[in-house]
Amino acid sequence: MRHWFWILLITLGLPAQEARIQILGTTDMHGHVLAEDTYSHQPENQGWAKMATLIRRQQVLNPNTVLVDCGDTLQGEPVNYVRNVLRRDLPEPSVAIMNALGYSAMAVGNHDYDFGLGVLRDVEKQAKFPFLSANTVDTRGRPGFPSHTVVTVAGVRVALVGFSTPAIPAMTEPSNYAGLAFRDIVATARALVPRLREKEKVDLVIALLHSGLGALGGPEGDENAALRLADQVPGIDAILTGHTHQAIQLEHKGIPILQAQCFGRALAVVDLDLRQEKGHWRVVASAGRLMKPDPQTASDPEVLRLTSDLRAATDRYLDTAATNLLVDLDSRWSRMEDTALMQLIHQVQRQATGAQLSAAASPGTKLFIPRGPTSVRQFYALSPYETQVARIRVTGDQLKRYLEHGARHYLRSWEPELYDREVPFYNYDMVDGVSYALDLGKPVGSRVLKLSFQGQPVRPEQTFTLAITTYRLRGGGGYMAAIGFTGAPELITKASQRNLILEQVLSRPTLNPVLTNSWRTIPYLDRERVLNLAR
Repeated sequence: MRHWFWILLITLGLPAQEARIQILGTTDMHGHVLAEDTYSHQPENQGWAKMATLIRRQQVLNPNTVLVDCGDTLQGEPVNYVRNVLRRDLPEPSVAIMNALGYSAMAVGNHDYDFGLGVLRDVEKQAKFPFLSANTVDTRGRPGFPSHTVVTVAGVRVALVGFSTPAIPAMTEPSNYAGLAFRDIVATARALVPRLREKEKVDLVIALLHSGLGALGGPEGDENAALRLADQVPGIDAILTGHTHQAIQLEHKGIPILQAQCFGRALAVVDLDLRQEKGHWRVVASAGRLMKPDPQTASDPEVLRLTSDLRAATDRYLDTAATNLLVDLDSRWSRMEDTALMQLIHQVQRQATGAQLSAAASPGTKLFIPRGPTSVRQFYALSPYETQVARIRVTGDQLKRYLEHGARHYLRSWEPELYDREVPFYNYDMVDGVSYALDLGKPVGSRVLKLSFQGQPVRPEQTFTLAITTYRLRGGGGYMAAIGFTGAPELITKASQRNLILEQVLSRPTLNPVLTNSWRTIPYLDRERVLNLAR
């Protein structure tokens, strides 16, 4: 008895053990490897080559590091398309890099499904770390992916729990996730986190979300749920997020919430100071920050070596001669007037679907393809995602509501700002095949004037076939909800919008999209104002 008394006395007299653990997080890399824009070759402070350099520096500063990713890793850049469609014999580039850097886990993102579940499962096997998604289940309710993994760092048991946005069905083709369903993130975490604490006896719980910040009052099944998770589920020590491409750095209820910027433009860093007392570790201090690469950040040589074969194959594909353009394709003016660039997209969509009308958004605000000889690289930039084109049938009333919904992109004509930041350019669709005007002096919902088809006013009960992207069809931008469309598409193309565009330009020795000048704003927007606001 006296023996145990002295052991207890000595134990109580020992100082508490302390540790500092560092969590490093990337997200939404979308296959960006080099520190440059793939289409213009202009230098950019982004990509795996620079990100790996930052990661290795941080690992040297603190060996007690856990490295994680929050998804949308397997799709985005041309290297992803070439690897996943044309060169499956080559390693998936991001996964090869993550293996080399020693990643511990990745949460599955919506775009990771874009080449189909078969490709996703194949790449999952290449990874030396688990793909996680606790809220993804099969038709019997069984896990679609592991919910979590536990790693031990500095004697601390760390649970990494992954979640995917429940909005995946709105963002990719049903065949790409066949047999899977996506549950609410918060409800899933509320059941899982206590089990990790109580039964698996973990010391830390780190949540990896492919889901944005969202709102405290967000509904169940919300696309973006990080803030709601921090607010409603006790027992989480840090949250790393993705999906919305934003830079996020904040705390809620003492929980750091960080989102690294997309494409490797920032690295999320969470430092957790822990103290062990009576055999249990607890967080005594936490801090989060974002680290950004700069022009002096060197490119990691191992990243360049691991991706050299795939990058060479991709360059050969992108540098394929396309067509001889007879007119400049300039995206800068696409939101203020009819342009050759938008006419090319409309013509491709109408031809591929046989639709009377076409709705499409500008592919960017600074894209420019000069007249003359062109390559696949230049046209690839017009549609880098794997979205397809659908044909739906709408009434004249729905068509007008579609245009009114898009016209929310503009503020009133006399205001200093021209565009509503809550409605980004990629959610402003223009419609070709009808004539109309948008009166920017009128309030939202009553801006569409003189809507006509083949010289006759459009009647509310009249019906039209309309070509739209599958991003719109699945709910992107809120157009289907705005017009009350609940039906099925009459047709969905097998090829992506991008490959339809490439088919068009590769089949023609010359290309000269003809303007229809079918729409206008009231008052007319001058180019000087548009340029000033785009800076």
